[in-house]
Amino acid sequence: MMTQQDAVANAAVTVEEEKRDVKKVDADMREPASLKSPTVAEVLPGTVTEQLSVIDIESGESQTVNTVDHKQTWNNPPVNKWRLLAIHCGFVLMGMNDATPGALLLHIESHYQVTYTVISLCFLAPAAGYMISSLLNAALHVGFGRWATTVVGLLAMCVAYSLICWAPPLPLLVISYGLVGLGIGTLDAAWNAFVADFQNVNEIMGLMQGMYGVGATISPLISTAMVTSGLLWSYYYFILLGLGICITCLNAYAFWGETAAKYLKDHAPGVNEDGESQGRLSEALTNRYTILLAFVLFFYMGAEAGLGSWIVTFMITERHGDPAKMGAVASGFWVGLTAGRMGLGFVTGRIGENTMATIYLILSIVFELVFWLAPSIVASAVGVGLIGLFFGPVFPTVMIALTKLLPKRLHVAGIGFAAAFGGAGSAVFPFITGAMAESKGVWVLQPLVVGLIGTMVVIWVTIPTFEETGMRERILAAVTGRKRHESENGSG
Repeated sequence: MMTQQDAVANAAVTVEEEKRDVKKVDADMREPASLKSPTVAEVLPGTVTEQLSVIDIESGESQTVNTVDHKQTWNNPPVNKWRLLAIHCGFVLMGMNDATPGALLLHIESHYQVTYTVISLCFLAPAAGYMISSLLNAALHVGFGRWATTVVGLLAMCVAYSLICWAPPLPLLVISYGLVGLGIGTLDAAWNAFVADFQNVNEIMGLMQGMYGVGATISPLISTAMVTSGLLWSYYYFILLGLGICITCLNAYAFWGETAAKYLKDHAPGVNEDGESQGRLSEALTNRYTILLAFVLFFYMGAEAGLGSWIVTFMITERHGDPAKMGAVASGFWVGLTAGRMGLGFVTGRIGENTMATIYLILSIVFELVFWLAPSIVASAVGVGLIGLFFGPVFPTVMIALTKLLPKRLHVAGIGFAAAFGGAGSAVFPFITGAMAESKGVWVLQPLVVGLIGTMVVIWVTIPTFEETGMRERILAAVTGRKRHESENGSG
């Protein structure tokens, strides 16, 4: 049996252990959070830590701690699988839409009995829609949420298709194309900003933008086959209308619950130097990266739309190709663009976005010269396909640059403005091409595209390095070091 002395000794030991436990708990409570929180990112994959300034309660001094932001994946949360499916289908529709006017250009011109310059208004009209969308995108997200914004954009396209499919009078046709531009500008901002928060954004963005190329690839084949068989050119838009209605329903289901309240919770507004709440669009427009990258997209989409819209006409008038077969050459451009976006997206992020975009643009110029100067149909077709291959990945890379250089709260406003400004380029430059082709010939397309891509290179190299691999910095350091070494040897 336990004696009285043993009981007293055990009680003393228990008291000492309790004192040590109290001290340990107190020490844990006083330990700065910054010493513990980094382990969260190590335990949970797919998280990033951001430094946040807080005030220490006891000392009153500012301390820096790490917060954890969980990035979404394609299947987490599970509803993202439906959302990405809806977005990918939407980009197929957008690609089919953008490739259609160019493939049907001669038939539209013949139907309305107008010149190149007048029919080019069909390219210019969407610019107004794009620019209007850039003014509305942020307000739509804040006021109504991502669900309503997406549905409104798709409905605008469906309304336009329901008018175009009956071959309306030319003024109404132009207005309808402007309504399509409004819808596409709205969707570009909503969908690209949504995907920007995902892990493996290069791969997902490349696949998403690649679906645009899929739509643009099949569109000239279907539309030219329909008109060759004797159908009126506008009947092709019945197909776009049916697809648009289905995709609207799919997006409405997938994004259900993406309300304005949820959007505001995830995207807190910024403040200006006076501590006052600042408008998202006005804040985005004061950011120089928004402006620089908007001009990159302006020239990019101008070159892409110029090529996509005038390839068939160029091959028929300048290369004397068979009109029934030249739609395949246009599809070759979009096939290359699709392959580049889907395939090279897996390369771009591993080597570096800054570096690879520069390489893509230079190679695009090389093969544009092949398309321009090679006299044969086969060589021109191969050249235009390779232009698409290397030119295609530039667009998603610019979108990624916007998401990395702008704060999250400005993604919708910044991407919306840049995409809308770029969309204006896709309308303006085909119009310029048509106006110049009226007096000079369709060959003017080629030097115009070379100039646009060259201008993109000049702007792109002024963008600061945002790639995580640091490849561009290493290349610049190697080039600078070599020149310095040669200079020292020369002076010695």
